[in-house]
Formats: sequence, structure tokens, C-alpha cells
Amino acid sequence: MGIMKLSEFRKSLKDKLKEFDIETTDADFILSEVLKVKRTSLVLIDEIEEKDILKCNEAIEKRLKGMPIDKIFGHSCFYGMEFHVNQNVLTPRPETEILVELALDSIKENDYKDVLDVCTGSGCIAVTIKKNADVNVTAVDISSKALDVARMNAKTHETEIEFIKSDMFQAVEKTFDLIVSNPPYIDSEDIEDLDVEVKEYDPRLALDGGEFGLKFYHIIHDNLRKFLRVGGMLIMEIGENQKELIMSIFNDFNFVDCVKDYSGLDRILIFKR
Repeated sequence: MGIMKLSEFRKSLKDKLKEFDIETTDADFILSEVLKVKRTSLVLIDEIEEKDILKCNEAIEKRLKGMPIDKIFGHSCFYGMEFHVNQNVLTPRPETEILVELALDSIKENDYKDVLDVCTGSGCIAVTIKKNADVNVTAVDISSKALDVARMNAKTHETEIEFIKSDMFQAVEKTFDLIVSNPPYIDSEDIEDLDVEVKEYDPRLALDGGEFGLKFYHIIHDNLRKFLRVGGMLIMEIGENQKELIMSIFNDFNFVDCVKDYSGLDRILIFKR
């Protein structure tokens, strides 16, 4: 195999992806990861060595089977920060950055001090809030393996967070000014219809929201008066077409706002106690 012209090899990768109806831009992601350069610098490189060709081909094979790029390389970008991810956690989504932005705004406006992140997963919400606000953050998840990832991310970003293994609120003992959550919200019956890269490479535990995807919203609602202080806020991510159903679950709390995501879909609900 030896050394190859990068432009030729790049084209061959893109052709393979095209054959499988996968975004050809993924070839540039793979090349920049393997060569450890910015994607914009790829045009400045003339040749690629055999060892790097082998690494790229290995990554392409995984991508063709549906594995997302961030799971192939073990990290994902969120809120301008890099987070470790693996098969035990949900890949952080861009729309969840909106939740973080709203949380940071409410902390600033209300001088909140204690924050709880329910269903923390990779810890991306908890770590980002802690990194950008002077607050105490507690984060819970039922999965020990997810918490291992979250702890790793907290350490990488030098943030001190109290992580608790807990089935939702079961092991939580304190009260909070702000509760944030991106709970599993896919209807159990819809899991099989999801894209391969989600249903095969994101943990089912982080996707399955039970009947109509509402199981965890009911649990949050039923625990809110116990764990959210008066004057405190709840900020949650929701699934497509769930707004009205969730609004009716929380109809005994003050509705503050519904914020849309980048696609114009209702994505974040805010309530106040």
C-alpha cells in the first residue's frame, strides 16, 4: 500500500461513504482525527502514510456499520468542550446546549447556588454548568458505567461535582434551587425505528422513556415538591410532540417558557415552583 496522495485517498473514502448513503463530510472528520489536524488543514497535506491509511480504513469500516464518529474515536464536542463518550452514554446533542444556556441564565438571574442534574449520562450538562457558574452541582444516574464516564469528564475539566448512583431521586437527600434533566424520552415502541447509530450505539437505558416516552417526566413531577425549593426552577429537555402531554403532567407548577431547538421543534420546558 505504502504512501498515497491524500487527495486520492480522501476521494476514495468519500466514495465509500456515498455508496452507503452516509454524509461524505465524515471522511474529513476521520482524516482530521487520525492525522491530528484541523479539517481546514487537510488541503495543505500532500501525502498520507500507510499506518494512517490503515487507521482511517478501520474507522471507515466502523462508520459503514453505523457507528457514529464520536463513538469511534471516544470523544464528542459539547458547548465548545471535549467530552469522553462510549457505548455506555448518550452522545451529547447540540440541542442540549440550549438547556445549558437556559440553566446558566437562570442561575445568574436568581443567584441560585445548588443544582441537581437528573439522568446525567456523560455528565456534559453538569460539567458545563459547573465550569461556567459558581454553583454546587450534584449529578445522578442509575448506571455505574455512565457515572464512570461522567467522573472522567469532570476530572478532565477540573470540576468538582457530587456524583450519586441513584434511580432518579431515590438516593438524593438534599434540596435544590435548580433541577435540570435530559431524561430518556423515546416511546418504548419507537426504539426499533430509530437510526442505527442511535439504537445500536447509544444505551437503551438512556433512550427508553416507557409508554409515550413519559415515564421519567411523571417521576420528576412526583418528586419535585420534595427536592425543588420554593422559587426554584426545573429545566427539562423533551421529545418531539410531547409538549402538551408534559405540560398537563406539570399543570400544578408555574409554566415559565417553552424553547425551540435549532430545527424549530419544541425542545425545552421550564417550570417554577
